[in-house]
Amino acid sequence: MKISVLVEFLNGICDANSLAKDLEGGVVQTSHDGVSYYVDEDYTEDFFVTTEHLVKICDSFTDKLIDAEMVQQITFAMMCSDYLEWDSDTPDGERVAEVIGMWDTPEISYQITNSTIPKFRRYLSSGEDIFNRDDLTPDSYFKRR
Repeated sequence: MKISVLVEFLNGICDANSLAKDLEGGVVQTSHDGVSYYVDEDYTEDFFVTTEHLVKICDSFTDKLIDAEMVQQITFAMMCSDYLEWDSDTPDGERVAEVIGMWDTPEISYQITNSTIPKFRRYLSSGEDIFNRDDLTPDSYFKRR
């Protein structure tokens, strides 16, 4: 995936279909439980990710334009990019950081599903956490406790 396409999507310049097309072929299975992501860091300006941007990702998932694997791909790109950032010292940036962290590791936190994405969206929009134990990944460490 190209960071420039992601930024265009987040800015409303391109649609979710264009983003999904760019994501195609960007994940390679490297072992029975491992994958590698292809990210083209072709964007060289600072871009601040906000909760509104992540809400766009939630909406695209709800509209079935992207899937859970693509959400993880996007998250990986955000985390590894030198130019995509968020300010964790603000309430908005803190929610961005938390959701990106959860999307990056659904195997230990909340699944990325049709039932959890609206909860992520609500948390991003209002800060209200309505997740419950059933939203955790089945073998999550936290669910076993």
